[in-house]
Amino acid sequence: MKSTCKLLGAAALAAAAAMAAMPAQAEGLYAGLALGTSSFPNSVNGVTSSSTGVSGKVFGGYQLSQNFAVEGSIANLGHTGNNGSGTVASHAEGVDAIGLLPISQNVSLLGSVGLAHINLNTSNGDAAGTALKFGLGGELSLASNIALRAQWERYHTDTFGTNPNVNQFTLGVRFAF
Repeated sequence: MKSTCKLLGAAALAAAAAMAAMPAQAEGLYAGLALGTSSFPNSVNGVTSSSTGVSGKVFGGYQLSQNFAVEGSIANLGHTGNNGSGTVASHAEGVDAIGLLPISQNVSLLGSVGLAHINLNTSNGDAAGTALKFGLGGELSLASNIALRAQWERYHTDTFGTNPNVNQFTLGVRFAF
């Protein structure tokens, strides 16, 4: 599992670097917010849950070219649980390399890879650690400075002596300046 995550991360970084080398016009600063759901697909410090929680994030970055951006985010990864084993709540701060692949004038696919500092609070104890973060999604440009973004992100953490994952599915809006 660890080698698969490392391989995916290396592939995403290589793709982002290749896209960044393509000639394109710099796009500038942007910011956005997104709402969605989160899930904890495996046990987190002895807490298991099949339910999902409400999540959200605020993000901002700099689009260096048509195909590459650097982005920072603060995310509330939701609160879920209590099927008898307890509850989990989580939040994270991260930075990502974003690769964009335009497939039409108004639609782009995106991939992201980065690192996050994640806090996991469970009914059995709390922990903080580093997470490898990667994701896939798409953007639909509504105007020259406004786009809708749908995105799935996975936080692969190193907490509680194990590697619990957190998934976040969001729909948001991005504003360019």
